[in-house]
Amino acid sequence: MNYHVLKHLSKAQICMAAVLAAAAAMLTANTFFGPIFYTNRTASAPRGIYLAVPGQVSYGDYAIVASPASIPDIHIQQGDLLVKKAAAFPGDTYEMTASRLAVNGRVYPVYHLPYLPTQPAGSYAVPEGTILFLNDPVISLDSRYFGPIPQANIKKKVILLVNYDAIHSYF
Repeated sequence: MNYHVLKHLSKAQICMAAVLAAAAAMLTANTFFGPIFYTNRTASAPRGIYLAVPGQVSYGDYAIVASPASIPDIHIQQGDLLVKKAAAFPGDTYEMTASRLAVNGRVYPVYHLPYLPTQPAGSYAVPEGTILFLNDPVISLDSRYFGPIPQANIKKKVILLVNYDAIHSYF
């Protein structure tokens, strides 16, 4: 390899080459091994590329979850894959009010829009066979609206591999 050429490349060119190489690797891996890379382009979770990893989902882990319901007004179909963060497990309790969901010392705002499903106000225990998924951004479509999501809807545990926002802030 001619290292003299690398000296003349800008940081942006090197980063672009790395992104293209990563994209080629992702395509190849997904073709031969099934989906192991997932992308998130919405603000509901960190935007970027996620890598499927082995193991059970635990508190704070991200997972690829199949949407438990369709919401046509925002182009979500039942079964669409979403990136969600595990916040509560069977036996944990949470409280719903008209404006928030509180669980494990954290509070998540709830918005009432005509097309979003709602949960009645009250105190609940996360049932066996389900997980409460709550993302940090206030605009996330998650258990605030769906309620606990069946564990059968979990497709993969994932970790953030490439954070698009961090890359964008670098340049």
